[in-house]
Formats: sequence, C-alpha cells, structure tokens
Amino acid sequence: MKQMEVSRATMGRIPIYLKYLKETNHHAENISATALARALGLGEVQVRKDLGAVSGAGRPKTGYQIQELIAALEKF
Repeated sequence: MKQMEVSRATMGRIPIYLKYLKETNHHAENISATALARALGLGEVQVRKDLGAVSGAGRPKTGYQIQELIAALEKF
C-alpha cells in the first residue's frame, strides 16, 4: 500500500486517538468515526480523514474494529 502524505496536524492528533482507544472501556468491538469525534470534541470529517490516512480499515455502517485501529495507529 502506498503511504499517503500526512499533515503535521494529523500527526498531532494520532496520539489523542490512540490514548482514547486504549484507555476507554469499550463495550463493542467497533467504533465509528462519529462516536470517536464526539468523544474527543473533533469534527467527524476530520477524524475520518485522519484515520483514512493512517488506516483504511473503516467500514460504512460498521466503523473501525478497535483492536485493528489501535494496531494501525501504533504501527504508524
């Protein structure tokens, strides 16, 4: 897979996403960009763009599998 250019702002938000995903007790296996944006006080579109640049694992109506997303964020 070709690596996309990632902005400095996105790079700054990656640790925020990772911390939230690791520290929050999730009752489901998946999380949507909408739920993540709401929890962190960010825009939905921005969260989708950020996560899309790092992990193409999001699925419509399903969201992101939390453990896969954590792994992708850590790898990035």
